Amino acid sequence: MTSSFWLRTVAVAGWATLVASSVCAQSTAPASGRFSLQAHYGINGNFFTSSQVTEFSGEYIRTNFLGTAGGGQVAYHLTPSSSVALEYTRSVNSKPVHFTQYIGPYGYAQESDLRIRYINNAFQAVYERQFSPQSNWKYHAGLLYMTTASQTLTTGRYLSVSEINRRNSYSEEAGVVAGLEYSRPIDTHFRLGLRARGYYLISVTTLEMVTLTPTLTYRF
Repeated sequence: MTSSFWLRTVAVAGWATLVASSVCAQSTAPASGRFSLQAHYGINGNFFTSSQVTEFSGEYIRTNFLGTAGGGQVAYHLTPSSSVALEYTRSVNSKPVHFTQYIGPYGYAQESDLRIRYINNAFQAVYERQFSPQSNWKYHAGLLYMTTASQTLTTGRYLSVSEINRRNSYSEEAGVVAGLEYSRPIDTHFRLGLRARGYYLISVTTLEMVTLTPTLTYRF
């Protein structure tokens, strides 16, 4: 799917979130329980795999800048306006590769297609705080542990497809996350929102990716 498709999808989801929450929030008294669960799904922009990876002739490693991101969170509310949370986010960036294989002693040409992927598994521990107890805006920041799985396609006399991941190459990094979220209650337990977050890897001193995801939160 194209980058413009993902941008339109998230834009529509974001507007639907804001409209729905605005309509429902007028008569809603939100719950004040200590725990909450959140699900999020949207797009990511990955700076590393789209631009910083080095490719050689006949080698395909880079993926598209835009991809998908989704996951879940469990949070414990310390006060009415602050909480600590554990979260998992999985991002996938991919790119279709069209290449030609030469088969047999006579070099018969065969056209082929393959989609390579770059996957991040981000485990986060974050602190979240509303700007005020009545505010619909909150900021969050915390620590990050990330594992990656990156696929490489090499063409030429021989075709090779390989993957570097945590199990075979210890592909893991540590870093920090930070972002903003806007959300509004839609009934006594649920909130709809839209969140932006950045992922910075301290171990390799690079901004890995940013995400923009609609959110659904259940507090109890």
